[in-house]
Amino acid sequence: MRLELPISILPDRGSAWGIMHLRNQDSQTIAPRRWRHALVLGVSAALASCASQYVEQLAQVSANSRDFHLPTEVGVEACRESLQLPVAADHPGLDSGDIRLINWNMQKNRPEWKDDYRSLTDGKHLVLIQEASLREETINDLDASKHWSFAPGYRTGKQISGVLTLSSIKPTTQCSFVTLEPVFRTPKATSITQYALTTTDDTLVVVNVHAVNFSLGLGAFREQFDQIGAALAGHRGPVILSGDFNTWRAARMEIIDALAASLELTAIEFEDDHRVRVLGKVLDHIYVRGLSAVDSDTRPVTTSDHNPMSATFSM
Repeated sequence: MRLELPISILPDRGSAWGIMHLRNQDSQTIAPRRWRHALVLGVSAALASCASQYVEQLAQVSANSRDFHLPTEVGVEACRESLQLPVAADHPGLDSGDIRLINWNMQKNRPEWKDDYRSLTDGKHLVLIQEASLREETINDLDASKHWSFAPGYRTGKQISGVLTLSSIKPTTQCSFVTLEPVFRTPKATSITQYALTTTDDTLVVVNVHAVNFSLGLGAFREQFDQIGAALAGHRGPVILSGDFNTWRAARMEIIDALAASLELTAIEFEDDHRVRVLGKVLDHIYVRGLSAVDSDTRPVTTSDHNPMSATFSM
């Protein structure tokens, strides 16, 4: 059994959910599928409950928390069905000719992160964050003018972390999935949000993902992106798939390429590419369908172990 551990990467911060016993030599799975699925569902429910309790605590100290929207769908089928529901004609939409996005795994372990965050997110319609750590001393520094869609990943002490999508308009649908890393049992979160668009009846689906990092083989990594493909199977409009994919191995990139082909997604290229690399492989990506990139950019920062990606899109 091969243990997938990239060198020069530290484990994601968070409490370990217990190292499971390795009981077979198969790299595809280390536990019966039924047990694993039951565990994932249990963890999803527990995290949703923890998130709800924690948001209530934050509401007492943070004016921002009034805009904090928990995911409404946690199952793949429920999410797929929700994405196909009609959108009210009067629902506000993103400008289909000007959609400005930034994606950043913002490991907030340096005090200067606030300055970078403010300058990077200024004027953006969609802000996709991985490793968003929500705690009393930081939540008020995040943008209160936007709608918050949070998918909880793990909770430690007085903070809860996951992926956070901030948007200039309220989404029509919110979904959240959790995939457990087999090694450290750290929950990795995926958020799916849907937005109305101006000048068209099509809707934009935005996927914000922090991919499984430490795993035994490719089973958990593949499962996370299979969930995304299944949820988006019935959506015919534009798509943005973005995040920290942890693609530090060629076999992982092959899974992403297969998903991109099935959903007709195209990778955004960066002329001056400052995306972080491990073992020579890029970790962060933006893929789109039904949109053209008017511009794209990456910027080196010292306030996180990942550099942010930004792009402006038009239909």
